Amino acid sequence: MELNMMLNGLELWKASGGFANEPHVHDDWYQVTLPVRGQCHLVQEQHAYPLQAGLGIIAHPRMEHFFEIGSDSAVIVIKFRNPPVGGLEDSGGQGVQTEFRTTQTFDPAEISRLFRGWNAILLDDAPEPLRIQEAELAVETYLRRMLTGQPDGSNLTLATAGIGVAGSVGTGLVYGQLQNLYQQTSSHGSAFIDPHLRRVLEYIHSDYTSPMDVESMAAVAHQSRYHFMRSFKALTGSTPYQYVLNLRVEEATRRLRHTTDSVTTISFGLGFSNVSQFYRAFQRVTGVTPMEYRNQM
Repeated sequence: MELNMMLNGLELWKASGGFANEPHVHDDWYQVTLPVRGQCHLVQEQHAYPLQAGLGIIAHPRMEHFFEIGSDSAVIVIKFRNPPVGGLEDSGGQGVQTEFRTTQTFDPAEISRLFRGWNAILLDDAPEPLRIQEAELAVETYLRRMLTGQPDGSNLTLATAGIGVAGSVGTGLVYGQLQNLYQQTSSHGSAFIDPHLRRVLEYIHSDYTSPMDVESMAAVAHQSRYHFMRSFKALTGSTPYQYVLNLRVEEATRRLRHTTDSVTTISFGLGFSNVSQFYRAFQRVTGVTPMEYRNQM
């Protein structure tokens, strides 16, 4: 079985239940092969590597490689173009090949859990660009930690791994927390809040029904994408996507209570790409469907 996910500058796939490929090279891709179950027989540059779960290998661009796994084995493969050198913020080294240690140790349970989360995000019906960008950053952060041994200092890999947006809690509580945070950061007494992050929150609250992206938020914050994701989560306790989604759901509850607008009208008016996406997000945050919520009023 093969499962493929394509991202901007990244490719992820998983093979299990017996798989073999032909010798090949990638002109401008690095490839990390991570056995998560059983054994993987890999040959790279005419050197054989019998890999067990927890011991991976990296192929640099233009290195010939191929592998084979049995019916009881599974591997996860991550391909990337821009290596995480000197921190993921430094992406200006395109065209310069970076050398990594050939074999890499990793936690099979961790990467399997993260992969399931990334897959759930990317296989969602029309996932939002902001959510996809957060998944990309999570994959890149994982690569940085594994390949360079540098801790990322955050829960970014877990925060965007498909774990519940806010759990089954009342939106009043979630929104109340967001409003309190926003009011605190917008007040004159918030001297210890980064003023650039305060402007990010103002930007989100003023236009959260429109498409948003990490690049724009990071630019407002005067930070790299990776630093911004860490500092935003430290301030709010959530990722930008989770924060925006909770604001949209709270506004949906207000419209369901105080207007006769249809669920379809509300969902598109709040920036959801389709009604089913709105239903899933609403139920994930509130624990009930939009119609069930309206009927309770």
